[in-house]
Amino acid sequence: VCTSSFSMERENEAAPRPAAQTEPAGPISELRNQDAVFSVLLEAFRQIQGRIIQNDYKACITAADAINDRETHCSIVELAKQERELRVAKLNHQIENLNLTYDHTRRDDARAVAVDVHLPIDSSHAAKTLMDYIFIAPTAPDKDGEVKITTVPIKDYLRDRTPDLVD
Repeated sequence: VCTSSFSMERENEAAPRPAAQTEPAGPISELRNQDAVFSVLLEAFRQIQGRIIQNDYKACITAADAINDRETHCSIVELAKQERELRVAKLNHQIENLNLTYDHTRRDDARAVAVDVHLPIDSSHAAKTLMDYIFIAPTAPDKDGEVKITTVPIKDYLRDRTPDLVD
């Protein structure tokens, strides 16, 4: 995965250009970078898992549509909805646990360098940042057996919101 441009824009503000770094990052900037990276990783996890949940739900509904018995069809659809609700609740719980664990670790890191700078998790900004990324994926070998690469927009893989629990 790579990024076409690292987006740090807020509102209509342009993304800052990376500066040449001649000295190691200070403890404050290092902690801020960790916070920003954690936000993006957590958002990617949420979006990918949300997409998997929604795709599985759609597959169940598609399979249920092939059943002619109305009562069985309705039961399968209801079970699929319940499964999706449980999986979304589990995902939300996992995200809360990851946030809590990071907060505890983050406090320890801040205490170790005697600073208290915390960039709150901003999932909407992290989601915008993620949309700048692209996947670099190998293609099928061509007639000469050569494998080339292709780029795929990340929006083809990620889901920008948690699946709705109501249809």
